[in-house]
Amino acid sequence: MSFNVIDTERQDWARGWAKLKAFTEREGHARVPYEHKEGAFPLGTWVAEHGKLAADKLQALAALGLEWAA
Repeated sequence: MSFNVIDTERQDWARGWAKLKAFTEREGHARVPYEHKEGAFPLGTWVAEHGKLAADKLQALAALGLEWAA
């Protein structure tokens, strides 16, 4: 028996980062409203849910200009 393991967390991260990159390039900032969607992707909630991440992911988001509210 074999299984295909799909790393959905990694796919979700890659998809969200790409959507945020497109948003920042278009809008000139990374202040995504909570309800905002990029196509069918819930970018606003994705950003809100990714406040506690590994340092490398936080650095990747910061490189796009994302600043976390205190």
